[in-house]
Amino acid sequence: MVETTGRAAPGAPAGISARPTEQALEELKASLRKLLATVLERAFGLALEKVETLAQSFDEIAARGGVPLNALLGGVRAGMQGRNPVWGAIRGAFGALSPGVRVAIIVALVLALVLLPVTVVLLLLVLIVAAVWLAVRAASR
Repeated sequence: MVETTGRAAPGAPAGISARPTEQALEELKASLRKLLATVLERAFGLALEKVETLAQSFDEIAARGGVPLNALLGGVRAGMQGRNPVWGAIRGAFGALSPGVRVAIIVALVLALVLLPVTVVLLLLVLIVAAVWLAVRAASR
């Protein structure tokens, strides 16, 4: 049988009872909670610090990486945000271009849109000429 009189256990230092008191248990629980909270706070702090460092290094790589790397990072970033990675890659690549090249691309796109009807008419004209030429050649044989 276990003795519950509060006397010291055999071999225990003087002043320590065989059964811990409720107050000691509560102090131990509170200390463990504080320790756990501190450990979690430090661990999350270190993890967030590493993520921020990684993000900064990605930003530096993107700033110095050129068009292909910016396209890759733009696609990855868009994919992680749930958007279309192809469109993100295009935006990333376009963002890495110099202002002069950006203007040249925009001018080329505007001219392509303006000249699209002319291009279609020219294509139809070429097809008509080719059909007439083939008909004349077939009739002459």
